[in-house]
Amino acid sequence: DKKQQQIGLQTPPGPQQIRGIAGSGKTVLIAMKAARMISEPENWCDKKPENVSIALTFSTKSLYQVLGNLVGRFYRQFTDGSIDDAVADLDIIHGWGGHNTGDGVYYRLSTEMPEAQFRNFSSAKREYPNADDKQESVANELLQLGDIPQIWDAILIDEAQDFGRKFLNMCREATTEQNRLIWAYDEAQDLTSLTAPSPKNIFGTDKNGNPVLDLSGKYRGGPQKTFIMRKSYRTSRSLLTLAHVTGMGLKRSDGPVQAITRQDGWENIGYEVDGDFRKIGSQATLRRPVDNSPHPIQGQLQPSELISHKSFESKSDEIDWVSKKIYEDVEQENLNPEQILVIPLCQKPRAGKQNKESVKEELRLNLSEFDIEINAVWEKNNKKFAQDNQVTISGINRAKGNASASVYVLGVNAITDETWRDNEIKRRNQLFVALTRSRAWIAISGTNPGSSIHTEITRTINEIQSSESQISFEIPNSQELDNKLETDTEGLQNATLGDFG
Repeated sequence: DKKQQQIGLQTPPGPQQIRGIAGSGKTVLIAMKAARMISEPENWCDKKPENVSIALTFSTKSLYQVLGNLVGRFYRQFTDGSIDDAVADLDIIHGWGGHNTGDGVYYRLSTEMPEAQFRNFSSAKREYPNADDKQESVANELLQLGDIPQIWDAILIDEAQDFGRKFLNMCREATTEQNRLIWAYDEAQDLTSLTAPSPKNIFGTDKNGNPVLDLSGKYRGGPQKTFIMRKSYRTSRSLLTLAHVTGMGLKRSDGPVQAITRQDGWENIGYEVDGDFRKIGSQATLRRPVDNSPHPIQGQLQPSELISHKSFESKSDEIDWVSKKIYEDVEQENLNPEQILVIPLCQKPRAGKQNKESVKEELRLNLSEFDIEINAVWEKNNKKFAQDNQVTISGINRAKGNASASVYVLGVNAITDETWRDNEIKRRNQLFVALTRSRAWIAISGTNPGSSIHTEITRTINEIQSSESQISFEIPNSQELDNKLETDTEGLQNATLGDFG
């Protein structure tokens, strides 16, 4: 929209953060900024245009395709030319990188630092076997060495919630003195936690106690330092509400595992709220206004036509149902196969459980009877997500940052199955990300019909469908939550709100 375009066309003279919910256009804005910056480098950098260097980085490898296409499209829009002819240098590179996987921020820095030893993931795993985030460990190695080379005049980071504090600090030190670090994030899409750390907590303070990066207010005569985007364009309001409610477990029989526990926190992600969050055990009601979910399909199809949920006695029955639904998508609804995405929630389970390879093989066999091919993302070029005329099947990590018209989320029973690896917070965050990959239709399925997650999803869908995407829940005791999201308002003073937040 116009306000998004305004943000995308502005180049800040220093750091900037863009916070937004799933489908709010963060990736589009980051790509637009990158294209604008290399199309007019003389407007923001004192160097000669041919000496200007920018990095656009991310964690999900399949974003190469999405970001490359977007940046190329915007560059043509700004210049009527090809991005290959740009004078300034733009590196669209992975956060890690490697000898075989290609360029990356960490890889480039480690090869530029004489005393540094580059570590691929296997090497990092051997060196730091107990570290939860291996990328944080290798980034910290470079920070400890010091004198990180200032390779880039600006670094733009998409899906910044996938990176830790050490990586972000490494990026900041790799930029020139203006600290043009621009990052976009949605804490609700973090697969491991639900947090919104302030710039002060990420980058620390100087010897006088002042934030190293002050993201409050706006630049003199320039843009805001922080934007909050609450409009979701990709996902319908009924589905987005379902994703938030199930991702936190607000309708869970034993109470939520994580939650936003303040009214302003819910308002920041685009909800209207009735309730007093000081009164534990009382009822709160969430409503998502149409203005904050301006999805074009709303009003044309009912939520019951967009969201389906079914449970089965066996995995084979589940995959049979999904296969027939995919056939209907292609043959009756005229969707191209590449507009369909299958996400099995069964990555690296414990022994005896279904894994994504077996789901892929059974799905491939079933769909072959309909002459429909599938593209298992993990088997092919990891820089490309969708393949023409093929249904995409992807694990949750590779699906992040991508979206499809029709999405199938399999194995939802894993969410409350304690025999599966990862804690329930992480499993519910994965479910949230999976649900918000859909541009229109979502089908949720799983086995074990008696599982509490099926009851929870059914109850949530029924309430959303009968009340115009409104839902009520019991205000939890924040002390009893495994995780809570308390928006750290430091750095958000005077942030652009209104249509954005």
